[in-house]
Order: sequence, then structure tokens, then C-alpha cells
Amino acid sequence: MAALAAGLAVAGAATLVWPAHYEATARVMLLRGVQEGSRIAKLEEAADDPQAAARAVMEKLRPYLAQNAVLVDAPTVMRRHPSLGLNLALGGSGGLALGVAWLAARRRARRPVRSERELVRALGEPLLALRPLAPQALRELCARLLEHWFTPQRRVLAIVSAQPGEGRTRLAAQLAAAFAAMGEKTLLIDGDFRAPALHRAFKLPNAHGLADLLDDRRVSVASAGTNLSVMVAGTPRADPLELLSRSRLPAFLAEARKHFRVVLIDTPAAARGPDFQMFAALAGGALAVTAQESADMQSLRGLHAGLQFCSARLVATVARRD
Repeated sequence: MAALAAGLAVAGAATLVWPAHYEATARVMLLRGVQEGSRIAKLEEAADDPQAAARAVMEKLRPYLAQNAVLVDAPTVMRRHPSLGLNLALGGSGGLALGVAWLAARRRARRPVRSERELVRALGEPLLALRPLAPQALRELCARLLEHWFTPQRRVLAIVSAQPGEGRTRLAAQLAAAFAAMGEKTLLIDGDFRAPALHRAFKLPNAHGLADLLDDRRVSVASAGTNLSVMVAGTPRADPLELLSRSRLPAFLAEARKHFRVVLIDTPAAARGPDFQMFAALAGGALAVTAQESADMQSLRGLHAGLQFCSARLVATVARRD
């Protein structure tokens, strides 16, 4: 509708603003003999002023008169105004066509991702091979992350997703439990101040968490089993981005690196804002989670652009099927 209205507005404005022009016409009869008969030709020329239009049609008329053509109608000049009705029709049609094309392009951008190739095209090539999430794949994924990402210099990994509801929090909890079961001392942090959920997954109160630490309040880290510690989101008393921009966050992560082999951060979905970029930048890398049934190209490209903007490496991509 917006494109249609714009087309009509442009057409109407053009009709009012565009200057009138002049058309000169003449008709001649071409004599071809008894067998061939004769033919009448209409000559037309247009110009911005009447004299120019008349001269132009006379120039076109001279060759015919030199061949003994008969002048039927002498040159006449008429002033022409733009047609409001025609212009509105053309503008409306053009605007409607643009609107349809825009909707089609939008639908293509929002269409679901249908293959691993499209997923890689939207998010980029990850450090590790793209793999769907299956119970038997979790341990293998953890092993490959330990081999290729978690080093003495790199202990932190952000878990990101384009949209809410793609299973990011669930995967973060599963990965943390798998790392702990492999004997790796693991810290799982809920960095989603906008929609915290890890405390429910581990049946913990959402108090004295990361937001409280950044606000210089009392903090506690809960034990969720052997080798696994969990820090909930806590209660933010300031804007999430303002909290995350404080110097306490990099200082805390630097300290966590000294005590844990693996530090995983469950971040807010990219659609909720740029919070995930703060964590991804500090971690240096991110594991992207998508839901095969709902992932779309436009959202994934936005996530990819966000990771590029903060210079975070796409470490792995997990496509959930459940």
C-alpha cells in the first residue's frame, strides 16, 4: 500500500509540476499510381514552444512535397498538458508493481533456511564443521571444541542465536553438563538480562547473579554437580547495555579463566538487541544455535553481521531439530 500511495503521489506531482508542451501535426497524401493507390501519412513533432514544433514538422514535410505529395492538412500546433488520469494510472501501476516486488523480496529473505548450504551462506563458514544437534553428537562437539577452541589462552565461548526460542539456553545447559561429565571444570553464565532462563533449567533462584556482580552487589555461584558451576542472571537495576559496558565484566571473565577450563555464556537473542555482541567480543568467538524449523535467512544474516561487527569468530553452528 505504501508503494502504491507513493506512485500515485509522484504521478500527481509530476502532472502538476511538469510543463505543458506543443505538438505540431500535418497530413499528406502519397500518390503511388493507379495500381498501387494512394496513402495518407500523418507527420507529428513535439517541442517546448509552438514555433519550434511548427519548424520541426515543416522540415519533416518538405521531402514529401518534393515528391509531388498532396498536402491534406496544413501544419497545426496544439498545446498539450500532462494527463492527470493517465499519469495516476501509470504511477499507481508502477507503485503497485514495486510493492509486489518488495513483498516478494521480503518473503524470500524471511523464508526458512532449507539446507546446510543456505545456513553457511547466511552465517558464514564456522571454524568447526556444521553439525545438527543429536544426543550422540554432544560429546563429539565438546571434544572438538576442546581441541580447536578452548586453549590456555581461550577459555570463554558465547552461545548465540538470531531469534528467541531457538533452543540456545537449552543447548548451553547441555554443553555445560557434557563438558563437566568429561571432567572439565565448567562455569555456565546466564548473560541474558532481558529474558533469563538458566535459573529455571537448574531450579535455582534468580538472585545474586551476574547483574548483581556488575552492579557491585553480593554474588553467589551455585554448584550444579561435579565440575559444573552456574551463575544466574540476577536482577539488573540498570539498562542491560549500560551494565555490560562496565569494566567489571572483562575483569570477572579474566578471573574466571584462571579457575575454569570452560566458560560458557548464554547470551540474549540477537533480535533483542546488541547485548550478545558484548559477550562475543570478550570471548572472541561464538557458537550459533538455530532451529531448523524456524530459522530464516534475514535473521541469520543479521546475526552474522553482528558477529562480524564485534570481530568475534564463528566457532561452530548447531542446527536443532527438536
